[in-house]
Formats: sequence, structure tokens, C-alpha cells
Amino acid sequence: MSADLLLHALQKKIDSGGWQPGARLPTERELARHYGVGRNTVRRVLGNLESRGLIVRHVGRGTFVADDLASDARQGTDASVVNPEEMMEARLLIEPLLARLVVARASIMELDAIRTLVMRGSEARSMAEFEQWDNKFHRAIARASKNQYLIGIIEGMHRIRRSDEWGALRRRGLTDDRRRAYQKEHEKIIDALCARDAERARQAIVDHLSHVQSNLLVE
Repeated sequence: MSADLLLHALQKKIDSGGWQPGARLPTERELARHYGVGRNTVRRVLGNLESRGLIVRHVGRGTFVADDLASDARQGTDASVVNPEEMMEARLLIEPLLARLVVARASIMELDAIRTLVMRGSEARSMAEFEQWDNKFHRAIARASKNQYLIGIIEGMHRIRRSDEWGALRRRGLTDDRRRAYQKEHEKIIDALCARDAERARQAIVDHLSHVQSNLLVE
């Protein structure tokens, strides 16, 4: 197995919930044996995941899936001081810019992983489950940009989106019809990214976030 395939396998395990936030990963030796790769390959892939904030490594303790709740407590803007209009203004300014970077930098396996998240959203059996995959979808796009500064900004936005205050606000406005519409918009975004069409992807993100904004602010 190549390093790219191992990266895809481990990231899919994290994104799918196979390893929950805070869960301890197998040791480098165990991962190398399980996937049939060298420990240097495992170490390099874990370094990639760590640099993108998906895992944390503690000397003497092991490697863990990044715990979003712990991260929330340590950093980020207080959700109570950010209103919906400000949040959506920021998202509309920043997230469409990711399209060009993702088209230029994302690997085929990263794009496949993002499409898998979209598929999981279509299979969601509840609003809460759909929101989970929606969150993972937008964060995965940011990570595929390979721009650590922008990734940090997007992560900060999604920490606020996961707060209790914002969760209640979103659920009030997320109807079955809107969920189906958002799902189709997600599909248009990933289709454009996979086609390496930066402008179409940018416009699809703008259209999607504008739709979310109108639904969120009209309530």
C-alpha cells in the first residue's frame, strides 16, 4: 500500500466515525502490520494528519483523534458574540476562495473522500445526522486546500456552528425540503471540484451558502 492509499484509509476511518474524537489510534507498529506498510510510511502519513489538525500525538501516551470539544474549550471566538449575519458574511467571503486551491491541490483520493461524505449526507436518517455530514463536508473541502491559515479560519467557524446556540438556530430552519436542496447543492460542489472546474465550484459554493444564508436569516 502506498502512502496516499494509507492516508485515504486513515482519513476515511476518522471522517466516517470509525474512530471517534478523542479515540486512541493503534500504535505505529500495529498500523504498519495491519496495512502492510513500513513504519516510516505510517509516520509520514500521521504527520500529514497531524498537520491538518485531524489527530494529536502525545509523547509517551500515543496518538489520538482530535477532540473538537477540547479544542473548543481552548480556542476560538465565543459563539454567543457572533450573530448569524456576521457568520454568513464571513463564510461567503472565505469559502468560495477555497475552490481554486482545492482544484489545484487536492488529490484524487481526497476528492473521493469528500464525495463519500456527500453520499453519507444523502443516507442520513435524521436532521442531526445530516448536520454531522454537512459539517464534515465543508471542513474536508477546507483541508483539501492545503492552506493551513485558511483551514484554521474555517475550523474556527465550524466550532461556532457546533455550539448549542447555533445548533438550536440551525435546527429551527432545517426542514426536509431544505435538507434535500442542500444535499443537491453539495453534489454540485463536489462534481465541479472533481471536474477540476474552479469557477463552477466557486459559484456552486456561493449559491449554496447564499441559500443557507437566506434560510437562516429569514427565520
